[in-house]
Formats: sequence, structure tokens, C-alpha cells
Amino acid sequence: MKYDNKISTVPVWEGKTVYNETVWPVDLDGGEIVIPLLYHADKIISVTNTALDTVYEQGKDYELCDGKILIKRGGNMRITPRGEFFLSEIQKDSPFQIGAEGGGWLYFAEGDGITKKQYCVTYGHKDEWNMKKPAPTKKLKKTREKINNKEPFTFAFFGDSITYGCNSSGMKDIMVPPFAPIWSVMTVEYLNNNGGRVKHINRAVGGMTSAWGAEQIYPLFKDDKPDLMLIAFGMNDATVERFEEYTEKMIEDALKINPDCEFLLVSTTLPHKLAAGFYREQYKQQAILEKICEKHGDSTELVPMTDMHSALLSKKRFYDMTGNNVNHPNDFLAAVHAQTILKILGVL
Repeated sequence: MKYDNKISTVPVWEGKTVYNETVWPVDLDGGEIVIPLLYHADKIISVTNTALDTVYEQGKDYELCDGKILIKRGGNMRITPRGEFFLSEIQKDSPFQIGAEGGGWLYFAEGDGITKKQYCVTYGHKDEWNMKKPAPTKKLKKTREKINNKEPFTFAFFGDSITYGCNSSGMKDIMVPPFAPIWSVMTVEYLNNNGGRVKHINRAVGGMTSAWGAEQIYPLFKDDKPDLMLIAFGMNDATVERFEEYTEKMIEDALKINPDCEFLLVSTTLPHKLAAGFYREQYKQQAILEKICEKHGDSTELVPMTDMHSALLSKKRFYDMTGNNVNHPNDFLAAVHAQTILKILGVL
């Protein structure tokens, strides 16, 4: 198996099959390693490593256990012991030392340090998605006309490390199998695979806040004249202080570049509650973006990734979907970004 855009863009909230849902077998209490999935699995179709090049055997490596996956001790799927997840000493091989809520340290890794400890589960289910779903927008009329008429347009992405693409396997700084592209590329790839003529621009920078975005959007994009601008900050803002002001400034400056520009405002996914000091007021930012979208009418639409991530977290553990154990998505959660955007644009 390998990365397939058609598979990665199947919405997790639709259909009766979930593809390559990720799990991280962590032994926190010494008991059975039983991991919840988004749905009650009726049949496991395949279990692979995240590189999608090693297949594991049901009965030997894992079992289906009351709709969940049980990782068998003594099989070929590695289980991360508690002492490698919660650390008693500072992680000397890491550029960041992440405290754990309750004391000690939380294992952190960039690159594929964590994703190579995770596994992909493809399974069938009968139950339905029982949470809010993203819906096609009635806004963004210029963009939707360009998509429907297969007219060329420039789709620009601006944000922090999540928009930059950390920790996707196909991110230019990582590049490991299955080479799944960052979610902005995945989104545009889907549009172009279906007859689009979309130019992709991504000038996101890791570690940045909306204050930086408000200063830099004009100089970074002034020569591009984007038709659709996606803005996705918030994780590093942590609070809501001046978040509305800075987001409005980005819209204002983008409109100086192209008065006909339309906007997608992405609310951030949430950080790991076990990473000390990281989970703050990010969950409040989506309401501010909703207010801005209402103010700007048909030209601006929300991508509710805070809601989407919260829905996933009501079924799954944070560390089953993370790329660094703190705030970056892995390939599975990155694909949900693309699925949500494409659904809102009305092409899925």
C-alpha cells in the first residue's frame, strides 16, 4: 500500500469504512492494550505500520475486541512502555523539554519519531457519525464558480507549523513513507485531480502567532494576488487576546493585494492536555472566527477544525492522532483537515 489521495480524502464522518485510522499502543497501566477507534469496528480489514509497507496478522499481532483493537503482547507490533511515554528525566535528545501535567516529562519528538510508533487500522463499521458534520458553504461564490467552471485560481495558505505541514510524512523536512503530502497540498491535489486548475501557495511558518501574521501577510503575498486565502493561526496564540484584531488585519491587508479575495478561516486543533502549559484558551478562538465570518458575509467562511478535533477526541485519545505528542497532527489528522476544507468547498 501507499499514499492515495482518493483514500485520504474520504471523509471520516461518511461511509462504512475508515481508512488508515491511527493508533499508538502505549502501556500506561500494565493491563491489556485495548485501543478505542472512531467507530465500533465490526471487521478489521487491515492493520499496517504508518509507512503502509508492513501488514500485521489478526490473531497473532492484534485482535478485534468489542469494536476496539487489542494489541497482543508478544506479537510483532511494538508497545511503548509507560516509562517511554512519561519520562522521569529531561529528554536530552530533544530540542524541547515538555513537562507532563502532574509531574515529570512527556515524550516529545519531531520528524517521524512518534509516527513510527503508531499503526494504521482500516476497518468496517455499521454505526453512524453522531456528531456535527462540516457542510458545503453557500458563501465563497467566486471560488465555487471557479471550481465548478474549472477556471484557474490561486489558493494561498498562511499559518503556523500546523499549516506548514508538521509532522506529515511527505513534509519536505521529513520525507518518509508513505510520503503523504501536507494537508494544503493534499487539498489542492484533490481539486486538480478532479479537473481543477488551482495554484498552491503556502507561506506558513512554524512557531508563529496571529500577531506575526498581521505584520507579514502583505509583504509575503503582495506579488501573488491570491483568489482564496486560508488563514490558520491560534495554536501558538494560546489565548484570545487581540486574536480578533490580528485576524481582521490579515483580511484587511489581503484585500489590499486583491479586493476580490475570499477567505477560509481555520480554527485550530487542540494541544495535548497532558503537555504542561500548552492547553490554554485555544478552544475559545473558533467563536471569534465565527463572528468575523458573519461580519464579512459571503466572502469569508469558517473551517471548524476545533469542533472537528473535539469530535475526534470524544472517541479517540489525543496521542493516537499526533505527530509530536504536543500539538502537531500526524497523517491521519492532517487528512481530516483536507477532508473538512474540501467538504466546505462543496467538492466532496
